[in-house]
Amino acid sequence: MYKKIEDYGIIGDLQTAALVGLDGSIDWFCYPYIDSPSVFGALLDAEKGGCFAVRPADPFDVVAFYLEDTNILVTRFRTRTGILQLTDFMPVSFQEGPSDEEGAASHVLNRRLELKSGRMRVEVLFHPRFEYASLETLLTPAHGGVLATAEGWSMGLTCTRDLDMEAPSDRARCFWDLEEGERIWMRLGFTDTRKCSERDTSPLDPDEAESALEATKAFWRSWLHRSETGRKVEPGPYRAMLHRSALLLKLLYYNPSGTIAAAPTTSLPEVIGGSRNWDYRYTWVRDTAFTLRALFELGHMSETQGYLSWLESIIAGRGADKLQVLYGLRGETDLKERELDHLDGYKGSRPVRIGNGAAGQFQLDIYGELLDAGMQLSDYVGKIDHELWPMLERICDHVAKVWREPDQGIWEVRGGPHQFVYSKVMCWVALDRGVAIAERYGFSGDLEGWRRAMTEIREEVLDKGFCEEKQAFVQHYDTTDLDATGLLIPLLGFLPMDDPRVTGTVDAIQKELGRDGFVYRYLGDDGLDGREGTFLLCTFWLVDCLVDLGRLDKAESLLRGVERAANHLGLFPEEYCPIWREALGNFPQAFTHIGYINSVVRLVRARESRREEPERNLPDWALEFLRKKLLFSRVVLNEGEPKEAVPEGELARRLKTAMNRLRGAFFNVPEGRVQYEKMKRSDLYEEYRNLTLNLQDFSPHRLGRREEKTAFWINLYNVIVIHGVIELGIRDSVREVRNFFQRIAYRVGSYEFTPDDIEHGILRGNKRPPHSLTKELGAGDPRLAFRLPGVDPRIHFALVCASASCPPIEVYTADDLDRQLTESGRTFLNGGGIQIDRAAETIRLSKVFHWYKDDFGKGKEERLRFIAPFLYRDEDRDFLLERGGRCRIEYMTYDWHLNRS
Repeated sequence: MYKKIEDYGIIGDLQTAALVGLDGSIDWFCYPYIDSPSVFGALLDAEKGGCFAVRPADPFDVVAFYLEDTNILVTRFRTRTGILQLTDFMPVSFQEGPSDEEGAASHVLNRRLELKSGRMRVEVLFHPRFEYASLETLLTPAHGGVLATAEGWSMGLTCTRDLDMEAPSDRARCFWDLEEGERIWMRLGFTDTRKCSERDTSPLDPDEAESALEATKAFWRSWLHRSETGRKVEPGPYRAMLHRSALLLKLLYYNPSGTIAAAPTTSLPEVIGGSRNWDYRYTWVRDTAFTLRALFELGHMSETQGYLSWLESIIAGRGADKLQVLYGLRGETDLKERELDHLDGYKGSRPVRIGNGAAGQFQLDIYGELLDAGMQLSDYVGKIDHELWPMLERICDHVAKVWREPDQGIWEVRGGPHQFVYSKVMCWVALDRGVAIAERYGFSGDLEGWRRAMTEIREEVLDKGFCEEKQAFVQHYDTTDLDATGLLIPLLGFLPMDDPRVTGTVDAIQKELGRDGFVYRYLGDDGLDGREGTFLLCTFWLVDCLVDLGRLDKAESLLRGVERAANHLGLFPEEYCPIWREALGNFPQAFTHIGYINSVVRLVRARESRREEPERNLPDWALEFLRKKLLFSRVVLNEGEPKEAVPEGELARRLKTAMNRLRGAFFNVPEGRVQYEKMKRSDLYEEYRNLTLNLQDFSPHRLGRREEKTAFWINLYNVIVIHGVIELGIRDSVREVRNFFQRIAYRVGSYEFTPDDIEHGILRGNKRPPHSLTKELGAGDPRLAFRLPGVDPRIHFALVCASASCPPIEVYTADDLDRQLTESGRTFLNGGGIQIDRAAETIRLSKVFHWYKDDFGKGKEERLRFIAPFLYRDEDRDFLLERGGRCRIEYMTYDWHLNRS
């Protein structure tokens, strides 16, 4: 008997996952990884697939829910005689298992039974079928549990109550009579080697299992509420489902490599009884990029960094032109598609497929999705560094060469290739983001060639991709059929939302592809038999467009309507049939949860924007007068009593991290700037300000080696400058406040320090500041005890808080200071700190090199030799070293703007 697709919940441990039905049966579980062969596969063959069921022996009612803000699933049964609660979870392990059994990483699936009231007979059925039910399985008793074995496979099930298995069999079935208050633990143990360890068949310790449950709760809640970027949304009525979507996306994250599975299942049909049954247990470049952007919106950044690092290694080994559409979770490239004829398929939907032939397809859109994800990292306090850029540059070069070619497109049609409009748009996106990143940091690249390609792409798409008859963008050049990807054209910035071609496309898609509040991705021929359900991600794209068009009530109504496609746990499938009102496709599906997160965030922020009252500021002339004329005295920014005591060793790091979170949270992507003026009213700012109060109890005398001192004072300088910008309401430039760097101060221990005190009195060893006749700290000043002997000129590149030249350094640390200072120099110089005109033999330098010329060397040639190693381009370095001495030096006007991107 097959359950409905929506009758399942999911648990996992960031390496594999299990689907648990409303009847307490685990009907899908791949071992040891999400993309490994199934050991419980009743989802795809109710008779032969295998399952692990725990349920009342008598008829029951049932509800299921997750423990709040976790991936711990609770199923509650009610019979005439009592109430039983089943708790399922997998503790998260971050150990990567080696290839030998002796030290293999162990994984556990725990099930806890509690009789909450009355009495009840409970049935337990343990029926594993290894290798997609293709191997004969043998179960033998072991320490009150059973050992399941097959050719090359084993796993152990142990219980705190005897399973009463007397003889070898292919399954274990028993009945337990439980009394009120009785609790039973079951542990399914296995390792990465496909064989269980001795521990997995040893007696189960209930206290250890309870501890694992508490640790698992703590893990999921800690991750969910962590904010690495400071980005935050108040979801209101969407909170529960928004959190569920985030937790599901994290559950599909394959921790050892940093990849993300599109779904935990294979071959769940796009129409019942049909043949559109695909294996989604792999990492799609596109899906992963979408996933990372959704998680980024909710404050999670490490997943993006982890994935891009993994992808960098893939491209380094094979080249950007060999980038596949999808990979195995550990980077496997051979995902040959084959059919499992011995399995019935979900409700007779055949064939059952493993592997995915789309791995060999050519799909141009993946490059745009990757660069767009990279752009988000760049928007967060400059997280793109020069080591990651070569990968992105190679992608842009490749796109500029191949964008004219036809491909199979985002939907992986098997009747192509075609000149898909969305693929062309995403090529434009790749180059657009590449140009923006390169300009922001001064990275090398064929920017003129990329811009030419962007212009050609735009002209071609507008000419060949738009249907005058339908007043809408079409799926590809040779058809008048529509495609829901047309909704992304304005969302990606290819055209503005108010462009008539955009509004026409939105209206046409609603009319032609809409059905009962849902949207089909397309209706044209795709080379496959049969039809499919509405595609939920596309419906969320429509919500996004309605939000940006200002139709918020319609957007919210549509969003609420789509929520009915989620199941009782808030989990979405890939597709939905509005006729039979049932889930279709692989489940739960990352794509859909991505769409839900993005739509909720977009709608909530649009509502907040409408509710915001205009700021009741003084007229500009009055503000200018107050700032420049009346602010004579020093402003100490950290006066007051701290609410939280922070250990001294943690203080500088936490200050810099909190400031970065502030800047990340208030980075306005459409405007390309940090909105400093909005920070003061935020909770993040209050959190940061409270941290600064701890500086009053901090003694700089306790700082140890030179690197520790340097890192501390650099971090302090940068955060005090931004703090002053926020507190004084500066919008554009620190020049809005006369003598800004002398006006603001922090109290640190017994002393006050301004930015000038830190830069000139301490980091420059009390050398005379530019345009000053005296040193910063006079004779007898007790703060002279903190000055650093000698000057490391790289500090001038680190004391930069403007977004365009802010180096990709989250926190300066003593142990990594040399590399970080060098990285700061590269960012500053390549981001506009030097301009070379070879023909005119002229070198234009930032005014910093004029103000602090003695810090960088005694003469022109020595200063240029200092600069050369920081430059990315070999030809620039060689020119400075070989011909720089003959060149004329000019100094550029210093740009004091806080935002230059």
